[in-house]
Amino acid sequence: MNKSLFIKRAEEYQTKEFIINVFHKKNIGKVNDVTFIKKQNNVGKSYNGVIVTFDKLYNPLRDLIDEINSSQNGTVKFNFNNSYWFINVHKEPEKEPASIDIDINSLLDCSTLSDKDRIKQLEDLVKSMSSKINYMQTRQERSERNMMDYEHKDTQHHLNNIELHAKLEDKDVEQTWIAADFKEDMETLISENQLLRSHLERKYYECVGLHEELKEKTCMLSYSENQITEMKQLLRPDDDNHPIKEYIKQYC
Repeated sequence: MNKSLFIKRAEEYQTKEFIINVFHKKNIGKVNDVTFIKKQNNVGKSYNGVIVTFDKLYNPLRDLIDEINSSQNGTVKFNFNNSYWFINVHKEPEKEPASIDIDINSLLDCSTLSDKDRIKQLEDLVKSMSSKINYMQTRQERSERNMMDYEHKDTQHHLNNIELHAKLEDKDVEQTWIAADFKEDMETLISENQLLRSHLERKYYECVGLHEELKEKTCMLSYSENQITEMKQLLRPDDDNHPIKEYIKQYC
């Protein structure tokens, strides 16, 4: 089993000692080597990809690798302190097997070699050819798997795009309906507002007229009260010698 992990993104302040200490505190295993790979994001911010190699496969490290291998995308979120890394298993690129270049014609024509030596060279040639064939088959199978994965992902993306496009169309139709309902409600409210404004204007002028009428009635009442007071004074003079006294007595 592979004994190396790959941290997809480690900040620049996270040094070799920092990373070793994290794995030590999390009881993952004893780190043998840490290799940094300089990277930048799409806005030019620098960070590191980190290859972490362990001495032995301790049980916690085996469990972590098993968790990574069983995850959906071959990556797990490794939490530590108040931060985290995304980690997967680091796989060394497969190297092409060393070839044993033997000219079969010269081998067959070589009379200086014994039968045993020629058989040995033929065996080496067969092994080399077999190794090359296995390597090419492995590469072809990997390419086919990658192509199938790509086609699957491309198909999935296409289906997702179709679904998102349909949702956007539904949202556009829904927005159109909402806008139409909103416009209708606004027109209704504007019409009602105009009617209320007209009604308030009529009521205002009615109130002004009533106020003027009330003012006039108040003046008339005040005038009448003054007339009544004067009449009372005339009807009840305090002076017994007043000329009207005799006149009033005639009708009393």
